[in-house]
Amino acid sequence: MIQLFRLILLLVTFAYSIPLKPINSKNIEIVKISDENKTRTYYHLDKKSYLKYPNLNEVFSKQKDYTVKIITRTKISKNSNSSKSFGYILNIIEGKDTTTKELKFKKKVSPSKVPNKRGFSYTNAGFWLEEMEGSSKARLLIKPLKGSPEVDVRIVYNEIIEEKFDSYIDPVNVVKSNTVYFLRDSSLVKSKKWYQVNKNSEFQFKAVGPAVLKIMSRSDDIYSDNNLYGFKIEENGKFMAKQNHKIIKSKKDAYYFDEENNKKNLTKYNTMYFNVPDGLNYYLIDNIKSSKSNVLVKVETNSINSK
Repeated sequence: MIQLFRLILLLVTFAYSIPLKPINSKNIEIVKISDENKTRTYYHLDKKSYLKYPNLNEVFSKQKDYTVKIITRTKISKNSNSSKSFGYILNIIEGKDTTTKELKFKKKVSPSKVPNKRGFSYTNAGFWLEEMEGSSKARLLIKPLKGSPEVDVRIVYNEIIEEKFDSYIDPVNVVKSNTVYFLRDSSLVKSKKWYQVNKNSEFQFKAVGPAVLKIMSRSDDIYSDNNLYGFKIEENGKFMAKQNHKIIKSKKDAYYFDEENNKKNLTKYNTMYFNVPDGLNYYLIDNIKSSKSNVLVKVETNSINSK
């Protein structure tokens, strides 16, 4: 029997964020940054340093899933009326495999500052979120990005708490919606509103913040010699990130039908979270030039407080 599957979105709460300390913190400058409510600890990433973090399974509970939230700021003139660009390189290392992400932000001045130091102001924070399994043996390495000013970094993690709701994001451009089929408890399930991203097709949408986007993806390139598939994300016309995922065939025999009605097997689905700043924002998910495969993406949103 075919059942209509409405995907359960994971609501990520940030009320009990736990800081993650770099294991090389003794060699890193510690910066205390205050806003109107609280003073928080950041670690300074200059052009010659890096931030190395412990294996995540050493701090997570194996039976739970988590989001890892990376918060970054850079110094800015307190009287500045313009935005300042900054960024960093995130390496997610698991065994012999390394996923590299180049992350960029453009933020205006905020009320945040270093206590008891005049003339030091900071931008609003740039946020990046990763979903991780509690059993993950991955470790994070943050390195400076060429051309970026020095940044201050804070990482926190949170257990994912499940809430049921369905808030799908539809495209603003003309792009065909696909249905993904997979097995669930021996029944065939279908999940709608997957949109194809390839060299001829992109996914454009808009979102109102503050909110968090949950971007799910699959690839039909399961027999390729490549071990990764990916796509890039733009926010308001500005490149924000390149996302890569391992190619792992779905254990639930997921598939869809392409434009010629050919059955195409899929990878397991992967998830990433993306923070939406205040106001109306426009997004583009596009193909990576080196990729020859079709990537299916599905985007949902909620109104999580991003602070």
